[in-house]
Amino acid sequence: MADKLPVVGIAVDSWLLALRSFVPGLPWLAALMVAAGFYRLALGSAAGGGSLVAFALLAAVFLAGVAYSLQVYRAMLGRPAGKFIQLAHANLAAYMAFIFIGVFIGFFLAILPGILLEASGRTDLGVDTSPAIVQGAFMDMLPTAYGAVFLVACAAGLWALCFLALRLLLIGAATVSRGETMVFRTWPWTKGHSLRLGLAAMATHVAPFAIAVTANAALDPVLGASYAGLFAGGALGMLLLTPFILAGHALAVTVLPRLAPDENDAPAIAPAP
Repeated sequence: MADKLPVVGIAVDSWLLALRSFVPGLPWLAALMVAAGFYRLALGSAAGGGSLVAFALLAAVFLAGVAYSLQVYRAMLGRPAGKFIQLAHANLAAYMAFIFIGVFIGFFLAILPGILLEASGRTDLGVDTSPAIVQGAFMDMLPTAYGAVFLVACAAGLWALCFLALRLLLIGAATVSRGETMVFRTWPWTKGHSLRLGLAAMATHVAPFAIAVTANAALDPVLGASYAGLFAGGALGMLLLTPFILAGHALAVTVLPRLAPDENDAPAIAPAP
């Protein structure tokens, strides 16, 4: 196991690996884009939003995403490893962990402003208090020490979710590589490497995700709210997220041989053609 991870080195290697893995995953990427387009259409249409159809399409997005992820991992590892059901199981387990922790963080952050407003004495909250009054009092409170407490709490919640994501970074790559569902069994592998993984993730996760969200927000008013525009928005939104997906997978595959307990069990990265 490596004592240190070269941040720049693993980030560069990850992007090179991501570029080499774009073409092998194209068929399933197309399927994922179609599923995302129909899901966005269901959410945006008056009849489809919140219906069983929208839920079924969300499931289709998940299944297509797992198939795309499996194909990408296989291309990066250089062999047809892993099974669909194992990767789907690992992804669902990770999502449940994030939802479980996110619910507690979200609930705490939802009630914290009311507690701080009462403590600061800026307004008396009650069932008849106007939302506009509460919002105004909250904005007035932000520059104060009470507002600082709220901002620190938000930062702590974000840090907790990011820390969880970094510690579980290897679950997909390890699951496909070893041919068995790996979730929290990879937790010890990333111990002591969160900072360097986080710095590398700024280039492989944060930057491409921020670019995709910004580009998608700019495209949204251009595409409009027609059926064609909604479908195109979902499909193009998924396409814009492709660099984020590929680079994220590539970072996990790149560091897996360095962090896995037995390097012989972690296959080497596929050589460049």
